This record gives sequence, C-alpha cells and structure tokens, in this order.
Amino acid sequence: MLAVGLFAMAILNFVNIICRYLLPQTPFSFTEESMMLLFMWITMLGISCGYKRSSHTSLSLVTDALPKSFEKPCLIVSMACSGALMILLFWSGAILVQNQLRYGNTMPGLKISAAWGGMAIPAGAAIILFRVLQVGAKKLAEKAEVRVTP
Repeated sequence: MLAVGLFAMAILNFVNIICRYLLPQTPFSFTEESMMLLFMWITMLGISCGYKRSSHTSLSLVTDALPKSFEKPCLIVSMACSGALMILLFWSGAILVQNQLRYGNTMPGLKISAAWGGMAIPAGAAIILFRVLQVGAKKLAEKAEVRVTP
C-alpha cells in the first residue's frame, strides 16, 4: 500500500511538472492536494510499519553503555514516552478533524473536506500506538525469556 502511494505521488508530481511547463495556464491544483493527502497517509502508515518491524529510529548509544539490568526499565520508559506522544497526537488530531468538519474546510482543487487529510493524524496515531504496545510487549517477553546465570 505504501509503495502504491509513493508511485501515485511520483506520477502526480511528474504530470504536474510536465503540464506546468507545457500548459502554463492549466490549473492543476488538485495534484498538489492529492500529493499532500497521500503524503500525510503514507507518513503515518510508514511510521507504524517501522514500529512493527522495529526499524524505527532509535538512539541506543545510552542504553548500550548501561548494564543489562537496565534494558527492561529503559524499554518500559521508551514505550511509555512513545505511547504518550501517540496519545497526544491522537488527541490533537481529533481536535483538528473536529474543527475542519465544524467550519466546513474544503480543499479547493479536489472539492472534498479537508478532514480527509486531517484524519490521517488520529488514525495513524492510533495504529502507531497499537504497534508501540505490540512490539514493546514482544520485546519485554523476549527479555523475560533471556535469563543471565551467574
């Protein structure tokens, strides 16, 4: 799904650039709005995919220097911080969508509600929160299985 979205963005951008130079008076604002919508959804879904694969950006410089006994508490703090951020993002995204619907914001080129783009934030935050908890629980279970014998 992410690859299809990126491909669609590339095609829309290419068509927009070609038409801008060949047909300078042609209004193609819908391509920019379509790319913005795709970018918002792809970004949020891509972050959740990164969490699922544990390939998200992480700074292990500090945790690598700590003793093994600190791995589990660091993982719990990391999960809590990521979870809190996603809850905050969900909450602020939900307020954004409510305001877009309340005031009837529309995208002029596509003639659709701006809430379609805004919905990427709370929906993506919910999916990311699920992945944070899923991967964190899996890593905690792995840490519990590995026992160091003296």
